[in-house]
This record gives sequence, structure tokens and C-alpha cells, in this order.
Amino acid sequence: MKKTGRYIGNVLLLAGVCLLVWQFVGTKQTGEIRKQQLDAFANLKAEAETEVQPQKTDNQELLKKNDEAAATPKVQEKEIGDLVGVLSIPEIDIHAPVSYGATPNILDHGFGAIPSRFEPGIPGGSYAIAGHQSHVFGQFFNRLDELQKGSQFEFETVNETQKYEIYETRIVFPEEVEAIAEEPGIAKLSLVTCYPHNSNKHRLVVMAKRVDN
Repeated sequence: MKKTGRYIGNVLLLAGVCLLVWQFVGTKQTGEIRKQQLDAFANLKAEAETEVQPQKTDNQELLKKNDEAAATPKVQEKEIGDLVGVLSIPEIDIHAPVSYGATPNILDHGFGAIPSRFEPGIPGGSYAIAGHQSHVFGQFFNRLDELQKGSQFEFETVNETQKYEIYETRIVFPEEVEAIAEEPGIAKLSLVTCYPHNSNKHRLVVMAKRVDN
């Protein structure tokens, strides 16, 4: 009897050690992927800055057309997995890259922008970023429910850093997608995760408006 108990105890101890090792390796891998993505995004931003160089011209009509085009930005074509920005929420210790698409593979390693006909930060437009809660290899949106009305965060694209202020939080069913729909007069950005912890029954939607434009 004592031998059986000792054997079971050793098996449980070994299983616990294996679980800790598995979690450590997975968390380290996720951290490395995040660092690689942040470095890649920094390179994208540097490339974009070198490509946008002011050109001298005496053609006022051409300048006018360029100004009009800049005032009506279009959605750039993207592939699933492309880096689109960096989300920074110091209040809940988030500084992480965001990829285009909200596929299981993307959300397993970080944040994903839900495909939209809008670019982020456009007045009258809506943009949404999804992430997991209680993910075994990373915190992601584990603390999203701590944010309150008036909390601020930033979303950095290759062209600019946008500041947002939270104005409403909702708990909805997954099919209630109107929570992330556009609203007149504001540039809307929503943060979306499953709710409550360890459940996908509902969605926690944190809605914010751009305040720096």
C-alpha cells in the first residue's frame, strides 16, 4: 500500500514538473514571437518614413489633388498575418504587436485586427482588435475588464500614433456584432475578448474613440 502511494505521488510530481516546463517553454516562445513582431514592425515603420518624402512642385492643381487624396484614405490591401500596428495600454501592462486577421493561429500568439472596410483612426469608421483571455502562454487581454470609462491607450500604425479614450464597455453574445459597428462623428476602436475568464459564452467589448485628431 505504501509503495502504491509513493508511486502515485512520484507520478503526480513528475506530471507537475512536466506541466511547468511545458508552460515555461510556451511562454518563452510567445515572448520571442512578440519581440520578433515588434522588431519587424519597427522596420516597417522606418521603411514607410523613408518612402514618404516631400516633392517640390509648382503645379498647384497637383498639390490640391494630393491633399484631397490624403483627406480620404482608402483601406490598404493586406494579407492575413500582416503586421498593422502596436497596441499600448500601460494601465494593464500591454505593449504588443497587432496582426491583420483574427484567426485561431494569430490569436494563439497575440492580438488580431478584425478585417474591416475602415483603416484605424478614421472619423465615422470602426476598427476592432481581438485577443484571448486566460491564455496559457500569455496574458493578452486577461486584465481588459479592469479598464474604465475615461481610460486611455494608444495604437501605433506605420504612419502615426493614435490616442483613444474609452467611453463604454459592454458584455454581449458573440453574434451581437453591432457592438463594434461604426458610430457617426467618432473614430472608433474596440477591444474584444471572450468573457468571463475561461469561457467563450459572451464577449467583452471595450469601445473607445480617438481623441488626438
